[in-house]
Amino acid sequence: MRTTLVTWNLKGSAGPDITGVVDHLRATGADVIALQEVQWHQARAIARSLGARSWRWGFKHWPVRTWPEGMAVIVVARQVRVRCRALSHRWRPWSWRRRIVQVAQVGPAAGGGSSADDAGSASFTLVNVHLTPHGEVELRAVETAAVLELVTTRAGASVVGGDLNERPGGAIHDQLAAAGLRDGWGEGPGADPPPAGGGRQADPWPTNWPGWYRGTPQAPTRQLDYVYVSPAVTSVAVEAPRGGDPGFERFSSLSDHLPVTAVLELP
Repeated sequence: MRTTLVTWNLKGSAGPDITGVVDHLRATGADVIALQEVQWHQARAIARSLGARSWRWGFKHWPVRTWPEGMAVIVVARQVRVRCRALSHRWRPWSWRRRIVQVAQVGPAAGGGSSADDAGSASFTLVNVHLTPHGEVELRAVETAAVLELVTTRAGASVVGGDLNERPGGAIHDQLAAAGLRDGWGEGPGADPPPAGGGRQADPWPTNWPGWYRGTPQAPTRQLDYVYVSPAVTSVAVEAPRGGDPGFERFSSLSDHLPVTAVLELP
């Protein structure tokens, strides 16, 4: 069974253009959407515009001067059960440093098989993550270990997607690989990395603009967003918009991150 997942850090505090976000999600044919840095009313507007059958928002923190920020899982044509838990700084609900994780059990598509076997084969676990940024390597490793504990205790196909705040070659990639998960970028189409400003080489699949401002003409240079899958996922192809693609310039006005699309083949 083929499923299209889109994960996207929307930088909701900057007020993204919801119409532009929805247009891209429709263009990808997304069945399942995992959002980070999204406010409740933004997630609701996206879900309603897509005619989603179910969606869940999870509280991350409340910066007081604006609306609370969180994460969301939106499922277009299926039912979903979502639990949310804190990964770090649990008792600091006002702090941006607080990190949460959403664990979603995505059910079979509407109109799918009615037998227990059909239902089981059509469902999977999605873990929506947004790990601690910057140089806090040890804390990020602790958060990753907590995520892996959630994944390894569940049977069937599992997908970990989101903003890992880790560039290629970072330590948590070794953690995820040691747990039997594989990086979807490694199975997607290859391409030479684009040049970055100042002569520095960009990451292979850049998804983030450092020092972003709305409408920046600069190309993204950092690869922070990933989709990892368990062995039960038979194949995965991951990609993101690239500089030079038709319409690429609109993405720098939506968020400081690019959307990442993963086409999954489930058993």
